[in-house]
Amino acid sequence: MTAVASISAAVSRLQELLLDETRPLSQLEPVVESTVLPRLQGWEEMLMALPAHKIRVKGAQDDLEFGRRTRSLLSSIEDKVESYALQLGSATSSSREARMGSLSKISCGGGGGGENTAFEKVVADLKDAVDGLKDCVTSYYRQQNQNLAIRKRGQKSQWLVSRANFSSGRWGDEAFGLEEEVRELTKVLVSEETDPRVVFIVGMGGIGKTILAKKQFNHPDVRHHFKGFAWVYVGGYWSTRDILVTILDQLSSLPRKKREAMMKSEEVELAPQEFRILQRKSCLVVLDDCSDHELLDILSIAFPFAVRSASASKFILTTRNRNLSRFLDPGAVHSLRMESLNPKKSWDLFSHIWLKLEGGPIPGKLVPIAWEILARCEGLPLAIIVLASMLRTEREGERVLHNLLENRRQMDGFPIGFHCLLSAYYALPLRLKACFLYLGNFPNNSRIQVEKLCQLWIAEGLISAEDRASEETMMDVAAKYFGELAVRSLVTLEEDAVSDLRLMSGHIQGLIRSLCIIEGREDEFFEIMPGSEPCMISKAQRCAIYFDKYYSVSNVIPSANLRSLLCLNSEQSRQGSRWPQGLFNFRKLRPLRVLDFDRVSFQDGNLPQGVGELVYLRYLSFRGCYLEDLPSYIGNLLYLQTLDLRVQKDCIMTISNVIWKLERLRHLYFPLAFQTPDHGGMLKLDSLKQLEILEGLNTSVCRAKDLIKLTNLRILAATAEGNLEDLELIIRFIGINSSHLKRASLDIKKFDCYSDERLSFIKRLFSCPVLDTLQIEGHIGKTSEIGTISGRFTEIVLNGSELDQDPMPTLENLPNLRILVLEVEAYLGKKLHCSDTGFPELRSLKLSKLYNLEEWEVDEGALQKLSTLEVSMCRRMKKLPEGLQSIITLRKLKVSMMPQQFLGRLRMKNGRGGEDRHKINSKCSIEFGNDDPWLESTNSASQQNNSFDGRITESQASSSSRSPNLIGSFACLPETERERDVYLQ
Repeated sequence: MTAVASISAAVSRLQELLLDETRPLSQLEPVVESTVLPRLQGWEEMLMALPAHKIRVKGAQDDLEFGRRTRSLLSSIEDKVESYALQLGSATSSSREARMGSLSKISCGGGGGGENTAFEKVVADLKDAVDGLKDCVTSYYRQQNQNLAIRKRGQKSQWLVSRANFSSGRWGDEAFGLEEEVRELTKVLVSEETDPRVVFIVGMGGIGKTILAKKQFNHPDVRHHFKGFAWVYVGGYWSTRDILVTILDQLSSLPRKKREAMMKSEEVELAPQEFRILQRKSCLVVLDDCSDHELLDILSIAFPFAVRSASASKFILTTRNRNLSRFLDPGAVHSLRMESLNPKKSWDLFSHIWLKLEGGPIPGKLVPIAWEILARCEGLPLAIIVLASMLRTEREGERVLHNLLENRRQMDGFPIGFHCLLSAYYALPLRLKACFLYLGNFPNNSRIQVEKLCQLWIAEGLISAEDRASEETMMDVAAKYFGELAVRSLVTLEEDAVSDLRLMSGHIQGLIRSLCIIEGREDEFFEIMPGSEPCMISKAQRCAIYFDKYYSVSNVIPSANLRSLLCLNSEQSRQGSRWPQGLFNFRKLRPLRVLDFDRVSFQDGNLPQGVGELVYLRYLSFRGCYLEDLPSYIGNLLYLQTLDLRVQKDCIMTISNVIWKLERLRHLYFPLAFQTPDHGGMLKLDSLKQLEILEGLNTSVCRAKDLIKLTNLRILAATAEGNLEDLELIIRFIGINSSHLKRASLDIKKFDCYSDERLSFIKRLFSCPVLDTLQIEGHIGKTSEIGTISGRFTEIVLNGSELDQDPMPTLENLPNLRILVLEVEAYLGKKLHCSDTGFPELRSLKLSKLYNLEEWEVDEGALQKLSTLEVSMCRRMKKLPEGLQSIITLRKLKVSMMPQQFLGRLRMKNGRGGEDRHKINSKCSIEFGNDDPWLESTNSASQQNNSFDGRITESQASSSSRSPNLIGSFACLPETERERDVYLQ
């Protein structure tokens, strides 16, 4: 697969260069178009016809050498064409001499031969590379045709222990066929008896251990029984400190500063704290994929599961190690062994998946094939789900069955069901194979942001421009690729409050990820650190380094032909990692196309040496990093397509006025807080005519008038600091580009409406037909001034609006509204009312700091899709509305800084619910804030002093609020979007 995929990717990238208007190839274009591309496409078709392409031959040295030689020659071809384009562009620019100095080492021509000399040289070099590739491909083709029998699989690949994310999966919420197990474990967990306090869920990979544990973790009876909950993924490369910090962070109710101090504590300090919490209150802790008895010994210092005690806390451990429970007191353990499904249950699950996908029973002609496939799944639920998702026609079924029979004979010694997943992989179209394997780069138990993944695929050349329809962007094509993998159940979409696929996140099940890693490594498609070796020794062109797991990063020796480097930290690594000084000299990694710094701290303020010379870079990300200054040499990276500057929230980045030079940019993300070196200059953006995504635009630092030139923009998220002229320009741009603008978000700061001119703008703002998200801060006054509201809005945040009349009758008729926030006296009245059928699509509602609000009424039939409700700092509100009990979709209620009377009606008393408990459905979890003691004192104070108006100082609010703090006018995205981690993790 790797050679064919490499040729396909090279074709895609060369076609993209031909279409690039910013750097035309001039004389070289007909050479590439008539000679290079047709030959590459012909060789791709020739290799596709080989039987060895359909059933991958493992362990064959000639295959690996062919793949290496092919990649090397293709890289040479691309490098020559790209270098020529850069040199040609430099020769026509005003800064030719400065640029030529940095390109002289990589250019294909000589230093002083002129354009003709450079052209002749690159043509000759291209001819040599193409001829070399021709010899390589034809020799391999002849050799393969001499022996059509597929060779036996070589030595078994190393098994990398991995596990799935505990987040809700496509079929995970239903826990299909696990009803008996759920009842058994629920009885054990909610029992008043102290023992058994440790529940072991034991079984092979893909059997459903994590799904069952998640079902218990969210079970209504379990949620009501325990007072604290924590979930941590362990895996094969565990860190005691990371585990303790993750659990303590979920169980404790510490203010922000104490929480940050805790993150820096050592294990010896963390363990006693954790032990006291677990002893003092009843908690449920889940350790997912815990297979090492040494870890149990270490954690016994922090967890009261190894000794008899009066603690009411209990633990769930999922494991593949059936002997793990022997290391604990037998009286403290309840073990549940998960077995493979019998034929009837296997058929039931298969039929269930088919019904979900196709909306009807399995056609009669497919039933025999389905039973044949089931017989080879050996009762493994994951294998059944994946193969059922791939079966559409009789022909597809026969192909899947054929691959199963072939692979079963070659899979002795591998886990049960693994051959089923391998067959599903082989059945993928070529364009999806490489995209699927790419998923193996990401750490276990991590959420994969779909938008980022699509951009990486594009930068790697894995997305074919031939699949792009009229008016579609490459991001649209990449999103379709991801959707095809999701339909096949090879990747799972996590539920979210957004409808745009690219704003969602996903994850892959552990066994599927293991398939990606095994296939990817044997194909030399990528390398992962940490791995089995102390340094990188493979010839792979892609490398992912897990900084929080690999403690010898100084030993990493990157391949000289490396083209993609992902420096990643798992989600459990809360602080990220410092960049080791002198780790890489990027001058030696000039071929890099992708460089991703994920939550890496550059505290010394400097990027590693040589980053400014990576002129081939397509993708550069500093998301979640700490980097105060963006070097001006970023302006020399002329091939950049994606630049992500969303650094840590507490980091104010200084950006020089060089972004305008990056004319190929398609995706640009500014940080929450940024400035120019002169603290008053404005960034130019008007030359970025290929830009498709622009997020974080702040009119205090960027020129709003430049938007008019960005006619290719598809997504815009902007912040304006109350300047009416800038706002008019933004609304005008949105209106002009309404035909192709897919999403527009606007955050308006300090915009008080005390003039007719501003009130007139407010009416036009709310009626804008192409605005999706609006956050507005400032006085509006009369609710009637809002006027007609566009039905396109999916999110509205009103902050300090001081509306005189109930806004719900106006807002509840919006057909697409999913998120609504009313905060900081957005409404001054005493009563809110939601009528029946109101808010048909609303998923999230937040009411905060509505100091006058006393009563909230919800009619039966309103808010029928609400899943998250947050109520905070509404001190005159005494109870929840009765109408909430009809909302069966509600899953989370967050309550903080509310009156004691309000809290008392919700809290459990003597094992029984409060007066308002019946208003919340049994599947809804209730999360209380950590501010009850403070509230009690303020309530007492208010009773003694009637002048207290219920307002909370900013210092008090910031010490207890869970919402992220905004940095002045630099906040560029709606708060609710930040909280959902759509834009920032």
